[in-house]
Amino acid sequence: MKQTLKLCCLTMSLATWMNYVCAQPQALQDSMAELFSIADEHNTSINSHSTALLRAQQEIDAAKAARLPDVSASLSFSYLGNGQIWDRDFTNYIKAPIPHWGNSLSVEASQVVYSGGALSSGIRLAELGKEMEQLGDDGNRKTVHMQLAALYLTRHSLYNRLEVVKSNIALADTLINRTQNRYDEGVVLKNDITRYELMREQMRLQATVVEDQIKVVDRQMKTALGTDRDIRVLPSQAFDIADKIPSEDYWQNMALTESTDLSKTMTAIEMNRQKERLARSASLPKVAVVAQDHLNGPITIDIPAIDKNFNYWFVGVGISYDISSLYKNKKKVLAAQTATKYAEEQRTVAKENIGDAVHAAYVAVLTAQSELRTRTKSMELAQQNYDVIANRYNNGLALVTDMTDAANVRLDAELQHVDAKIGVALALYKLKYVCGNI
Repeated sequence: MKQTLKLCCLTMSLATWMNYVCAQPQALQDSMAELFSIADEHNTSINSHSTALLRAQQEIDAAKAARLPDVSASLSFSYLGNGQIWDRDFTNYIKAPIPHWGNSLSVEASQVVYSGGALSSGIRLAELGKEMEQLGDDGNRKTVHMQLAALYLTRHSLYNRLEVVKSNIALADTLINRTQNRYDEGVVLKNDITRYELMREQMRLQATVVEDQIKVVDRQMKTALGTDRDIRVLPSQAFDIADKIPSEDYWQNMALTESTDLSKTMTAIEMNRQKERLARSASLPKVAVVAQDHLNGPITIDIPAIDKNFNYWFVGVGISYDISSLYKNKKKVLAAQTATKYAEEQRTVAKENIGDAVHAAYVAVLTAQSELRTRTKSMELAQQNYDVIANRYNNGLALVTDMTDAANVRLDAELQHVDAKIGVALALYKLKYVCGNI
């Protein structure tokens, strides 16, 4: 009677623990958010993108610097030889003395006031390049978050499986003790004890396998987190496994606004439009304000040369136009237009692919929920079957093989229920990941 009471208490404790697991929907979200925060700070892959963003910002600064005026200066000193004069038939030679030491100083400045849009397009392209790097960083961050979520849920699944197996090992120990007492009374055979001992050893092996799997997942999680920090696992950890989730239209609309891949296609379209504008600018004139100042000596344009410095300066407007662009640049513009059209088509393809992916992920959640309901019912039936067989066995109306089979069926049902419950949470995170909301 006491052994039966112990068995009932252990069964009730296990059921209470499983019910408590399903009653704490917020704990997972808080813990998951904490893991994401740690990864954002320490994950090597995430941190590597900060260098790419710095490079992109420097490219923007370099593109903006092209708007600044161009200023150059030159200074030279020289030795000048004497000049020589002949008639056109090289007769009547005359020597023309020239001051031997010469100097030249010039300062030139120009400011582009119109470039056909080349400068502004260059800056915008650099800015879009940074946006693309930021989207890449965001996509990589979401991938790391999804990886962590999968590892985190797998880890909890393994811990829960281990807890279930250990609980069943404890029940097996109870049955072995009770069967041993009945063997001592001459009611059962030694082989009955052996059957339970064999079942217990199989469960112990299963527990060892699960513990080794936990070690592997722990290592993978620490790598993903970028830290050796220990991660707390509460046996009562719960998961958001609500029966009702928003409609598929809700998730499809979310994907349209938050999907990193779709955002990349929009940025790619804008980049190609800027490249198209940049190609057109080559066929437009360039206008710049120019200023120069020159100081030269001696003055050699007169004969004899004048040993003095001559300074002159000017300010004006310069206009340049590449005439060859009229027949060379058309193909470049056409190629840029084609690239823009291709980018727009790729966005349409991306929208279709993401729509299909969201649909598949949404259906997977519904399937996981259906499986959970089935596994929950199966667990309840397996528990009821186990209780009936245990009662019959205690009254001598069932064989030990019946008891063993009932225990195995119940253990399998409990493990499948644990996996199904976490499977729903994992399916939800995959749906969020596909929609770009993780």
